[in-house]
Amino acid sequence: MTSDPAMPRLTVRHLLEVPRFRLRLVAGSAGLDRPIRSAHSTELLDPAPYLRGHEVVLTAGAALRDADACAAFATSVKAARAGAIGYGVGDVTETVPDALRRHCERLGLPLVEIPADVPFLGFAEWFAERLASTREEWDEREETGRLLHEVQHGLVPPEALRPLVEEAGLDPGLLVAVAMPAADAPDASAVLGLDGDVALMITGDEYAGTDVAGIGTPGPLADLPRSLAEARAALDAARRTGGVVHAAGLATFRALLGRLDREQLAPFEDQIARPLADYDETHGGRLVETLRAFLDRGGAVGPTARALSLHPSTLRHRLSRVQALTGRDPLDFEDRAALAIAIWTPR
Repeated sequence: MTSDPAMPRLTVRHLLEVPRFRLRLVAGSAGLDRPIRSAHSTELLDPAPYLRGHEVVLTAGAALRDADACAAFATSVKAARAGAIGYGVGDVTETVPDALRRHCERLGLPLVEIPADVPFLGFAEWFAERLASTREEWDEREETGRLLHEVQHGLVPPEALRPLVEEAGLDPGLLVAVAMPAADAPDASAVLGLDGDVALMITGDEYAGTDVAGIGTPGPLADLPRSLAEARAALDAARRTGGVVHAAGLATFRALLGRLDREQLAPFEDQIARPLADYDETHGGRLVETLRAFLDRGGAVGPTARALSLHPSTLRHRLSRVQALTGRDPLDFEDRAALAIAIWTPR
């Protein structure tokens, strides 16, 4: 299979579901989601030099005469990042060797039994068929991705998407854009397009089928440009922080911080965060802790003093020390924003 990350991914689990092969999983169930791209037939004990990764390694077991041979073979296949082992019964043994099964289970490497009447050549043919159909599907998704890109940037009206929306059985009155890594593009009842390393999906409800995604604001077809832009921005945030980020989560101070790069944040680190941390370390102070509590309470002296069990005058003294070290007054709104950026930025 192609190594393009945007191509829909085949896994061992998909292979087990192919009726023509009648495969039986005998070990390594923990690895069912390992990717597979091709089939490679071998009777070598060490096939690793001839593997490129993500193969189904097919063998009749001619060299697997004892437990040591089975261990060496399974270890070599796993080291080469192959996806699974397919053992063809009937030629050398009537069943899969127990030693091979044990080693594959230990390695988390899927081991499947291939019936005697299933030729190894059939696997190569199946991969070729899947490659052709997948390439056609991928081309369609790329074309849809270009259209979604043009809609987002106002180059074509959202109405251009109506035929695709209706074909997918979606209600044009309530749509939501979802952005996710292209490698996670699902097989879903939705409008799905690929734009570089991003998969864009238009659906009628939030999609929760991936670990990292950005979700725009739901709305009618006419609002899709905004929803697409929000979904992309939310995906950028999700890639930094992990998880699923909704459009509503973008309009927060902390979300804004998450979208700033290290170069943009460096002055806040150098001019504010580091002098305060150095002072605390040298003098055994609690300026960073005090400032964090002050910011968390919206710059309110009374609640902060109570939370830290301090007299208000002691708190004001510490805030004055913060101002002396950083040149920013914690009681001034604009300066307090700069202090918040320095203190709240993830490190």
